[in-house]
Amino acid sequence: MSIKVNIENQVRQTTVLAWRPLLPLFEAVMNSFQAIKEANLPFDIPGRVTIEVARRPDMLNIDTPPISGFRITDNGIGLDDDNWDSFNTAFSPHKLNRGGKGLGRFTWLKAFDLAKVQSTFKDKGGFHTRSFTFDVNYDSDDERGLPKTAIQGHTGTTVELVALKPQYADQCPRQTEQFIQKLVEHFILVFLEKDCPSLTLIDLGQKHDLNTIFEKDFKAAASAHTFLINDHEFTLHGFRLPSSRATKHKLVYAADQRSVLSDKLADHVPNLAGRLIDDEGKSFFYLGIVQSLYLSEHVNTNRTDFEFGNPDDAELELPLPGHDQLIPKADIRSKALAFVQDDLANVIESINSAKLDAIRRYVHRDAPQYRILLKHPERFLDKLTPMPQRQEIETALHRELFLRETELKKESTRIIKEAGKISDYQQYHKQFTKFLDEYNELGVSALAQYVAHRRIILDFLERAINLPPDKKNFPIEKVVHDLVFPMQFTNEDIPSSEQNLWIIDERLTYHSFVSSDKKNKVIPVIDCNDQQRGDIVALDEHSMIFDEKVIFSDENRKGHPLNSIVVIEFKQPGRTAYKETENPVLQATRVINAIRAGKYKHKGRKIPIANAEIPATIFVIADLTDRLKNILVDFGATITPDKQGFYGYHSNHRVYYEVVDYTKMLADAIKRNQRFFDKLNLVDSH
Repeated sequence: MSIKVNIENQVRQTTVLAWRPLLPLFEAVMNSFQAIKEANLPFDIPGRVTIEVARRPDMLNIDTPPISGFRITDNGIGLDDDNWDSFNTAFSPHKLNRGGKGLGRFTWLKAFDLAKVQSTFKDKGGFHTRSFTFDVNYDSDDERGLPKTAIQGHTGTTVELVALKPQYADQCPRQTEQFIQKLVEHFILVFLEKDCPSLTLIDLGQKHDLNTIFEKDFKAAASAHTFLINDHEFTLHGFRLPSSRATKHKLVYAADQRSVLSDKLADHVPNLAGRLIDDEGKSFFYLGIVQSLYLSEHVNTNRTDFEFGNPDDAELELPLPGHDQLIPKADIRSKALAFVQDDLANVIESINSAKLDAIRRYVHRDAPQYRILLKHPERFLDKLTPMPQRQEIETALHRELFLRETELKKESTRIIKEAGKISDYQQYHKQFTKFLDEYNELGVSALAQYVAHRRIILDFLERAINLPPDKKNFPIEKVVHDLVFPMQFTNEDIPSSEQNLWIIDERLTYHSFVSSDKKNKVIPVIDCNDQQRGDIVALDEHSMIFDEKVIFSDENRKGHPLNSIVVIEFKQPGRTAYKETENPVLQATRVINAIRAGKYKHKGRKIPIANAEIPATIFVIADLTDRLKNILVDFGATITPDKQGFYGYHSNHRVYYEVVDYTKMLADAIKRNQRFFDKLNLVDSH
């Protein structure tokens, strides 16, 4: 007594993914191909398979009505007794040697309401026909499946898949060209065989010879490669599909001449993000098909996946027995991708050449710190899409520079560790010299980035100064101040890259504590009740800066007393009204004298002063209006030869001072950096 199979439950357990609605059709067509091969047709009778597309009759008034079903007809062997017995046996081994799983017909009922089958076969008594409906209520003992004398005098089978279910109909392609593409792609390995039957698609009143389409659009530029993984042989067939028949580059993994899984090649080869252009100017997409006996042996029952290595599952505590012998999908893909890129070498080379030109322009104009990467562009070119935007280029170059730095740091550690073991000094010197050359290049890159940053800051400052003053809509004092050091912050809040005190004087770059535009009594470094606001204050064992908005102090002074003070004060650009008591130099001296008197503390402890007469310097940045010039002349200041500033020494307060016009501050900063800009070919951005 044989075990009965509940068809409805079997269908429920059968997998047909919603986004693969044509799988039942593919199974029926493959049955036809196999039936033709089993029929051993005479040489003068070619094998034929015809697919007729049925569309919903209630929507025939639109151009492309939804699909409702298919009729597949062949001239194969038919459902003779052996095949009939196999049809009625779940998991039948009848086609095992041809990759059959014995479950294909259940996919019909997963996606369709039913299937109508009519099959003619030949036995000792002549031609006979079986005609029946296959649905969840199917009974193999039903008399409808009993053979009857055939009217026609040749073998063959017709399978009609009826009423495609909504969840699959929604995903099913409507356009005829899409059907052609899917069919040829799925059976492309069958089409490669010399004895491939003819396959015809009939849709919307038109006949399409898929064999001819394959020969013309698929096979013409096909390639073939073989490779080994763990002694298992794999074959990759590559095809260039006209862009009218494909929309993406794919790598398909096949079993028993049928596609099972596919990878989007753009996810692994960014150069394949869009259609490609061949030597004749025609656009195409690449299709790679990987097949192997190994894949056929490890495809799952539903032909939807393979058994690849140890699964990535949190519940897996120990490697599964035997899984360490399985080949990971990534290994197969990696081997195949090398041949894919070889097939497309000329096209990719053209794409990379255009990308490299774009990258060179970007580096030359905007990012000289990446110039060293142009010595080996092959390391990162393939990682960019064919037409990369500015942001993508910056991201790729930044990542590559970081990787280079990381590699060199590892190399330096290795060289140092091995230094004591090396007896051949010449070899050691050669390795070390090569490493040092590369490491010095990274140093140049970092310097280039810093110089480029200065160029941008000075460009912005120049634009700010040259714009018409508008106190309401454009507070230029605030803009300029923020460029030098952002207001209402300390250097604990912002990175050093945003502190641009070098605009005024290069020595001001090295202070480690800064507080900007805060009243003195709220600054943690200072212990006083002075309500005056300071522009810039710096504390250091070597120098200190203060005006009305910013404060510095060196956290690493190690108890060393301050031995100098520097003060910076910004005045409102365009300011013309100054009272006699508003001499900016004298205003700054009050703060200096308070510091000299020891009125300031750092974290509760009094800041040590070398002596009460430590030297001090004052910088005043202001528009040199006539009123301010008169105040400075009366003060005894000396005008600079270029007439754009004043300088002097106040003997009573023991301070050296400079009053600099905004334009002179900018011009001097540009002069100090111009040689670096010229070396890096940094051009003006305006």
